[in-house]
Amino acid sequence: VRVAAELRGLEPGFHGFHVHDVGVCNPDAPDGPFTTATGHYVGEGGTHGDHDGDMPSLFVNADGSASLSATLDAFTVEELTAGDGAAAMIHVGPDNFANVPDRYTSAETDAPGPDDMTNSTGDAGARAACGVVEAAGA
Repeated sequence: VRVAAELRGLEPGFHGFHVHDVGVCNPDAPDGPFTTATGHYVGEGGTHGDHDGDMPSLFVNADGSASLSATLDAFTVEELTAGDGAAAMIHVGPDNFANVPDRYTSAETDAPGPDDMTNSTGDAGARAACGVVEAAGA
């Protein structure tokens, strides 16, 4: 699947960029902006970094613009547009893809390596922007 994004009006820097489970992007959702898209699309993947919905990090230029083009084989257009659909989510912060070496200790578990939050979200933070996934030409 070719994923293409041309974006403007974002904060400069790296941002987590993921597919989320539900194609509903409500910025005024009671639980927080875009929580209507629910969690990351996991598909056949396991922990974060291996979720089928994990896409390459998005780099936003100083002028707030970003461009991304990637070819991914972790999902099909049919999978993402079936049922409740799916959403493309841009997070406030960068994504570490749960790549936390064992030399670091989780404050949550007092164990080496990533904690549950890192394993589920890559510590990318709050949701900054959301778009419903559609097939090209739809």
